Amino acid sequence: MSEFDQTPKEPEAAPEAVAAPEAVAAPEAEAAPEAPSYEQAPPPAYEPPPYQAPPPYGQPVYAAEKPMHVPSLVLGILAIIFGLITGIVGLILGIIGMVMAKKAKDTHKSTIGFILSLVGLILGVIIFVLALVAVAAGLAFLGAMGMF
Repeated sequence: MSEFDQTPKEPEAAPEAVAAPEAVAAPEAEAAPEAPSYEQAPPPAYEPPPYQAPPPYGQPVYAAEKPMHVPSLVLGILAIIFGLITGIVGLILGIIGMVMAKKAKDTHKSTIGFILSLVGLILGVIIFVLALVAVAAGLAFLGAMGMF
């Protein structure tokens, strides 16, 4: 027969298991104390931690704590512009801007708003005084000409 023959073969018989000889117990083995058995408690059932709300992102800003540096900056810039055009408007805006900058906390931006308002106030005073001098000189000129 060849190796590639398709006819089934009968399986060979399995060897029989050999029994192990009985162990002879020594008399000392009976007298030895048994090792203590440690019983372990079953692991606790999984319990998810109780729900906790996430911490807040920061302190809320209340209406009393609104920043005043932005209006002081804007009024300072407007005080400079109107101080050059009309002195009295620049004077008023400069005063309001300085008050708002003082109400703001000491920050870099409130300091800039205070300085801009101060410059607008000074320009407003200078232009207002020059306008008064011009009006007085004009009236004096008209009076000297006899038209007034």
